[in-house]
Parts: sequence; structure tokens; C-alpha cells
Amino acid sequence: MSAADGRDVGACADGNCEIAVSKPVTFRFKGPAGPATLSVTEVGPNKVEYTIKSGNSQSTGGATGSGQSCITVLRSNGGGNSCSGQGDAARPSPQPDAVVIQTVTSENGTAILRIVSA
Repeated sequence: MSAADGRDVGACADGNCEIAVSKPVTFRFKGPAGPATLSVTEVGPNKVEYTIKSGNSQSTGGATGSGQSCITVLRSNGGGNSCSGQGDAARPSPQPDAVVIQTVTSENGTAILRIVSA
């Protein structure tokens, strides 16, 4: 899998990016309630775990297995997670007044992160 923005975490600052990560990394991005932080805490073959902090809320997620994906939706009043085997793991659609974060596992130990803002 290749990512539109390569491995450039700086591309995520505006709340819209698609990057590949193969080791733990932390970066800031524009969230619905101000600055937010995404920390990839573990990444490996068919595995990714992460924590997102936005305002006073924190959300954690993770996926294990081939083609697994997690989606976290951040809103100014909170957020939520869902994880599943999405098969195609297509880029999520923007949602009004929200930031959507998607993580996708891969067999080669590189996870794809997508951040989508309206």
C-alpha cells in the first residue's frame, strides 16, 4: 500500500492527509475543537494501535489482522471508534463538523493513516 502523502506527518497538520507509518509516531493536527494529537503506539505486520487526544477527551483504538481498519470520528463534543475488516479500506467520507481518522493494517508492517476533514 502506498500513501498519497508518503511518510510526511506534517501533511496532517491541516486535518487532511494520507500517510504511511512503520514505527511509533506522534503528531498534531487540526481537530474540530482545536488542536488534536494522534499517537501511533504500536505498528507491525497486520497490527496498529493508537491514541487520539482532543480537548479534554481521549480515544484509543487498534486493529489486528490482515486488512483490518479502525475509524475514529472526532466532534467538538466528543467522539467514537469502530473497527472492522473493511476489505477495500476505502478513504472515509468527510462528515460535517467532524474529523474522521482511519487506520488500516498491512502485512508488511506499515499502517496507513487517513485524516479527513470537511
